This record gives sequence, C-alpha cells and structure tokens, in this order.
Amino acid sequence: MLHIYICEDEEVQLNRIRDMITEYIADLRIDARIVAARQDPEEIMAELHDNCQPAVFFIDVQLDGYDMDGFDLARRLKWLNSEYAVVFLTSSDHLAYKVFEYNLEVLDYVVKEPEYFQQKGIHEGLRKRLDRIFEKLNSLCDKKNKTSIAFACGGKVTDVITEDIIYVQSVAGKHQAEVYLDNRVITVRQSMKYIYEQLSEDFIYANKSCIVNKSKMRELDKKERFLHLEGGFRVEVSYRELNGIAKFMLSNR
Repeated sequence: MLHIYICEDEEVQLNRIRDMITEYIADLRIDARIVAARQDPEEIMAELHDNCQPAVFFIDVQLDGYDMDGFDLARRLKWLNSEYAVVFLTSSDHLAYKVFEYNLEVLDYVVKEPEYFQQKGIHEGLRKRLDRIFEKLNSLCDKKNKTSIAFACGGKVTDVITEDIIYVQSVAGKHQAEVYLDNRVITVRQSMKYIYEQLSEDFIYANKSCIVNKSKMRELDKKERFLHLEGGFRVEVSYRELNGIAKFMLSNR
C-alpha cells in the first residue's frame, strides 16, 4: 500500500487538499491511504519512525511560520530514504522552478490555482495533474519490483533495469564496457567479469568480450557466426559459445 503524507501550512488548504486526494484515490480504487496531513513539518518527520511502505509526500514549498520550508523538509526526507517520492505544492510557477535550481529529485509539483479550492469535489485541472502524478508513482513501483544493476558512469552511479539491457561489449584497449539499451548506450568502468557476475542467468557470453541478454536473441547465423539481437543489433559469436547459444535458442522456440 502507498502511504500519502501532506504538509501544508494553511489549515483550510490542508483540509481541502486532503479531501480531494482522498476522493481521488477512492474514485480510482488506488491502493493508498493518507497517513498524515499536518501543518508542522516536524510532525511529518515524527510520523516516519517506523514507516517501511512506499510513500509520497505532498509538501507546500513555503511553510510560513516554521523552522524549515518545503525544500528543507524534502532534503531531510530524501536523506532519510532516497526512494521517497516528493510532490511540491506551490502558489507560484516561479517557486516550482526552484526545485530544479536546488537539484532536488522530486516527482512533480502542483501549482495551487485558486479555482481548485472554490468548488466541491476535484477540479478537472487538478484531477489531470493527479493522473500524471499517480501514473509516475505506478511507474516507480513497477521499476522497484524489477531487478536492476548499478553501473559506474564517470562520476556517478546509474541504475539500469536488467531486462532492458540488450548486450554488453567491452571496449578494446580500455578498462571500459558499453551497455546497449534500446534507446541509448552507456559507457561504464566495470570489468566484463564483474558485470557478468552481477547479471542473472538470463545472460550468456557470445564471445569473451560480449555478454548478451538471452531474451533479446532473435536469429543465429551458425555459418557466419553472427547473432542477431532485438533492435537490429548483431554480434559475433565465438566457436566456443556457438553450440551453447544454438542449443538455448532451439529449446526456447
């Protein structure tokens, strides 16, 4: 179940936002519940002492009258658990863009338009925004349920869903490898041996410098020793690996 937390300094807006999100998750039968709706950010932090569920936080940017603003609260939450999802609530587009200036990894933001609070039920504009937010949350949950591998790319670490990898090829003369996905190539600094050990049994060597995803194999040319992969890729197969790949492909037809 997804846990929802709301932090908004204005009581009237807090209650309306809570009611609208409650109505939204009920209408769509989303497996979620509002755990806390508070004006004080410290009370939000206090609610998290034993939380181990996926969580999203709707946080007002300004939080007037408190020792921390929404940006400070978001930083503390991300430090506590980097997988927490944060949605900022703001009355100004200008404040929303500061999210990017502060390099905060947030899911989305909602500009609190006056008309959102002037009618019963959920305003259509807000409903569309919530559709977008919960669609992103679903994608995040799906991603967390899939196996991933962490690659060192330059000065940062990138997580890649294992099943999205088509093949991995070492770079000749360098302590690098290239990870081929359907829409990009990532250059990493791990050895082929290390990468192969991190991958599941769904991968196989095509040759000593190339590892392929078994599910991405499409056609094997045994005479020319070329393996055709999903996405139009083609890799050479060594004599040593040829029979093993052929046997696997025949058994999975």
